[in-house]
Order: sequence, then structure tokens, then C-alpha cells
Amino acid sequence: MTQVVAAIIKKENKFLLARRAKHKVHGGKWEFPGGKIDLYETPEQAVERELYEEFKVKTETLKHLVTITHDYKDFKIELMAFESVVTEGDFELNDHDQIAWLSLEEISDYELAEADRELVDKLRTIL
Repeated sequence: MTQVVAAIIKKENKFLLARRAKHKVHGGKWEFPGGKIDLYETPEQAVERELYEEFKVKTETLKHLVTITHDYKDFKIELMAFESVVTEGDFELNDHDQIAWLSLEEISDYELAEADRELVDKLRTIL
């Protein structure tokens, strides 16, 4: 099972989602940004590193919100979601072709990666 992290960044009751570039796995689908945890890295460090690599923003990881597991046909992930805040920088798109700030209700109108769809369901119960 692959351990991955996702950043839940909220601004004015809207959440940051990013659309994966077409050439990526699950290309064209929307997700909470994040990625795989590297060896010798804490989940919190992974969130901050991934956000810097993907968007060139510095962030602070505040707290763990929820963990889900999802079984894609060819791999299984453990997805840990963390509340994060941007502390420095303007968003640059490196791994994604678009970002959007959406309410939990608006997110339902977007084509999400399967694990992120499950994550939204969990977030609705805790936020």
C-alpha cells in the first residue's frame, strides 16, 4: 500500500482543488493537492514538500483531519489529509493545469479522482 498525503487548504469557506495535467495518472481529474511520502519523511513534511514542488508555495501543516484507504484497480493507497495554510508565495502550476477554490457543495460538480471523492464525503462529516 502506498502512503500519500493531501492538503486541505481553506480560504473564505472554499477549498483548494487542482486539476491533474492530462499526461499524469488520472489526468484531467481534480484532487486535493499532495503526493507520495518519501522515505525518512513525516506525512507533515511530505505535505509541505509536495505543495512547494507542485505550486512553489510555502505552507504550514496544522493538523491531521482524516485518513482513508482506497483500492484502485492496480494499486492501493492510504490517503492522509491534513489542514494546511499557505504562508508564502503565489501559486505556480507545475503538475496541474488549473486550480479552483470551491465550497464542499461545488466540489460535487467536478470530476474528482476516486479517492478524493471519498475524502470529500469524510470532510463533510467533520468540517
